[in-house]
Amino acid sequence: MVTPPAKSWLHGRRVQISGSASQFTEPQLVKYAHELVSTITREILREGGGLVLNVGKEPRPPSVAGISPSLVFDWTALETAASCFRNADCSWSDLSGPPIQVVTSEKAVSEIPEDRLPLWHELLDGGFVNIEFIQPGARSAAMMRDRQVQLGDILLVLGGGTGVEHSARLYMDQRFPVVPLDLPLGASREDGTGGSMRLSAEARSDPSRFFSLQPDFAGTAGGRLVAMSTRGGSEAINIVASKVIALLRILSPPIAFYVRLLNPAVATFSRVEEFFRGVVDSVVEEAGFKHMEIGRDPTEEPFLNVAIFENLHFASVAVIDVTSERPSCLIELGYALGRNIKVIMTAEEGTILPFDSHDIPCFFWKHGIANNARRKALKEFWQKYIDRRPLVG
Repeated sequence: MVTPPAKSWLHGRRVQISGSASQFTEPQLVKYAHELVSTITREILREGGGLVLNVGKEPRPPSVAGISPSLVFDWTALETAASCFRNADCSWSDLSGPPIQVVTSEKAVSEIPEDRLPLWHELLDGGFVNIEFIQPGARSAAMMRDRQVQLGDILLVLGGGTGVEHSARLYMDQRFPVVPLDLPLGASREDGTGGSMRLSAEARSDPSRFFSLQPDFAGTAGGRLVAMSTRGGSEAINIVASKVIALLRILSPPIAFYVRLLNPAVATFSRVEEFFRGVVDSVVEEAGFKHMEIGRDPTEEPFLNVAIFENLHFASVAVIDVTSERPSCLIELGYALGRNIKVIMTAEEGTILPFDSHDIPCFFWKHGIANNARRKALKEFWQKYIDRRPLVG
């Protein structure tokens, strides 16, 4: 595998691995897919990334010559992850909670195979997995996918049908990266309109719909997609995996959009500015985000209000400081909460929170305290609340 940089752009970002195979697909091709998932999972974790996965039953096609490979890949990813954690072969920062996020249902957990229970309990007992259930009694896959896109940063798909296509649409609607692999696996439910094979063809035709790359890296998005082709499962797994990881490394990072006092004529401006430059910036970067701040960072929109809501709409997280109780900041806070964006709310100590925002956790900072102490406190607050469920279900 390619030697990673000192701090990979995957650091702190969660990759959702989604897909399945048809029971009629050649077993050797399904095994190839499992080995590829395992190799990619190991490299994601080594570079400081995390995972978003499902758990539940592990369907296999009937076989007369031994155990057939599973038609889903979640347990392969979890098995690889457990091995990495045992060997301390990962570098995840606990700033964003456990590295693996699982969204599931009570019914699905009850269907975990007996031979997978020791692995499941090992991951839970080790504190490596955060598990969220959808509403009691429900087992809606669509509800799970709605929550998964709130927890994930990148979607990697192989095979699959309707579920994979729905997840891809959810990620693309958020302008989050979608990376489809061109493996002809079919779908475990024999549904959909082509799954990752169709998505891969569309991505080669119009890569900008699926992801964008950081500037100053060699090659084009289309060229990167062609380079990581599996050639129907005939390309060496290590080569494909290295190309996938190379692409994930240079995807544009998720955006943390800042909402804060911007008027330098207001008395508290200098204190807010010092808090963001001395505390917030470093915590946001450590969590794997690129910060975006109107007035400091370039935007394609000619009008300020359009630029604010355009960038806020597609942000992965909003850091909203309500010091001085600016009406514009409060409007943007409401918009972010209504969009189900991850929100970290901050304010200078002594700020009176308006409306019902006292029910929303707020980090109160104090001017004059050493920045390293404030950074430590904000990191603890971030870890506690960054993956909190949205207010609007």
